[in-house]
Order: sequence, then structure tokens, then C-alpha cells
Amino acid sequence: MDFALTEDQAGLKAAARTYLEDTYDLERIAALADEGGQDLAAWPELVRQGWLDPDLDLAEFVLLAEEGGRALHPVPWFATAGPALPVYLAAGVDLPGPATLADGSTTCRAARRDGVWRLDGAVQAVLHAEVATEIVVAARTPAGVALFGVDPDAVSVSPRVGVDPLRATSDLALAGAEGRLLAGPPSAAPLLAAIRGRTTTLLAGEAIGVADRALEIAVGHAKTRTQFDRPIGSFQAVSQQLADGYAEVELARSLAYRAAVVPQDGGPAAVEAVSCAAHAASRAAISVCETAIQVCGGMGVTWEFPLHRWFRRALWLEAELAPGPLEAIAHSLFGEHS
Repeated sequence: MDFALTEDQAGLKAAARTYLEDTYDLERIAALADEGGQDLAAWPELVRQGWLDPDLDLAEFVLLAEEGGRALHPVPWFATAGPALPVYLAAGVDLPGPATLADGSTTCRAARRDGVWRLDGAVQAVLHAEVATEIVVAARTPAGVALFGVDPDAVSVSPRVGVDPLRATSDLALAGAEGRLLAGPPSAAPLLAAIRGRTTTLLAGEAIGVADRALEIAVGHAKTRTQFDRPIGSFQAVSQQLADGYAEVELARSLAYRAAVVPQDGGPAAVEAVSCAAHAASRAAISVCETAIQVCGGMGVTWEFPLHRWFRRALWLEAELAPGPLEAIAHSLFGEHS
């Protein structure tokens, strides 16, 4: 299978990197992270540039997620493009703006009351709920799981303190919140399952971008920092660590690209591809960030040096990607004996 980027894909990736590098320097990322904010003013520009174009394939979204990870893109694009956008496309309605998904399929219920759908229950750790224009809530109805669009003002939102201030999560409580039906049973359940695979694949792409940027910072430091009148990158103990990091990034990248082109039909091949990508990418993000911090020495652990921000994202990604991949890989290899 050929994983080489097409001319259009390479152009998309290059354009995304140019835009992000021109828009978000280290100082601006630091300021937004310290304030715990999102650059919502940039949302119309993302829409104009086609970052949410429904004609994009999953492979193109993975490329955008990768560049977003490199830049720590401070816009709720992932929460929208990953879990929320497919619901609006399936419903045939316009995306209202930044959105997110709250999977309350086991904790929320919905019922028709007074001619409208009313939702009750709670969902924990919902990404970017505090800045979403609309929250897509999965809830159980008497006929099965359904997906509803809910106004954030109708929901109690309790922010959480997390490891990455640019990835804020909140706990939601719904008490009779009105929802508009976007996808009902029986189509909602398989759609939700497909969204989980899509979201995991995009997170794997983002983890690659995090690892790639951390490696770039470490290599740049190794080229300019001197000891004994030589760049530290010329010492084997340093260069070998960087070479190992490069190998990890490229392996994870190939697995993420593979997951992006395998048909997401929920079959064993798709589950295996997504699980391998999730495991390799999350491991690469953590490992390469740790290596980069070590290569940068005392500077690498200071608050002023930017590496800790990518390490925080790597830790957040590890928490999101860690549950399940190894078990899924083992099951695909050994079946019921795993």
C-alpha cells in the first residue's frame, strides 16, 4: 500500500504549517496557555481555509491534526472536526460553529416531553464544552441511542483542572435540557462507534505532530549548544537518542497514515490499524518529549523553556489514547485466547 502523500495532500500540509507558524509563535502559545484560553477569533479563518471542509477525507484531517499538534493549535478544531462534525454531516445540517461531543450513551437519557426532547444525566471530562457553540450529546432513548444538539447555556458546566491548559475539559450536568435530534436510532449507535475510531486516529496524528516538534526543538539545541568546543549533537550519547526519536516518530507516522486510509467499517482490520496507530503515536509523543528534555539539560526543565508545553500535550494524549489499544491489538492477533 502506498502511503506517499498526493500533491494536494502535501500542499494542504504545507499550507497548514505555514499558517500556524505565522499565526502562533511561542510567545502567543505561552500567553494563551497561561490564560487557559482559546483563540476563538481565528475560527472564521479556519472555516475560510477549508479546515472543516466536508469533502476532506480522514487522511487530510489527520494531516491537519498533525500540524495542529506541532503548533499546539489553540483553537477547538479537534473537538469539532473529530467527534462533532460527522454528526452534523450525517444529519445534513450546517455546523453551527465550534462544537464538541459529550458521550452520555450510558449516563444520559432522553425523552419526549411537551413536544420536545428533554435530556437528563451527566457526562464527565467533555473537551472544550466551555467554548462550544453547541454540544452534541449522546443519550439513550426508549428506542436506543440518539444524538442531540444541546445549547451550552441549558447545561451546567463545571470546569476541570487538567495537565494541559490548552485542552480544557468540563463535567456536564443535564436536568431537562432541551435538545434537537440530530441522529436517532438505529443509525446513531454505529455512527457513534465510527466517531470513536475517527477521533482516535486524529489524536494519533496530533501525537505525531507533538513528537515531531519536540524532536525539532531538541535537534536545534543539540546543533547550537557546545561543550568542550563541540556541538553536543556530535557526541554519540546525544545523537543516538535523537536518531532513536526520529525512528519512533516515523514509525508512528506510517501507522497513523495507514489507519487513516483503512476503511473505517468497524471490522478487525480497522480496529487493528487504529489501535496500532494509537499505541505507537502516544508512546512516541511521551518518549520523544522526554528525550528532548534530557538533551536540553537544565534548560529543558525550566518553566520559561517551551518544551514542557508539548510534554503536557503528550501526557494529555497518552491519557486519551492509552485505554484499549494493546488489548485490541492482542485480540486481533490471538482472538479469544487473548
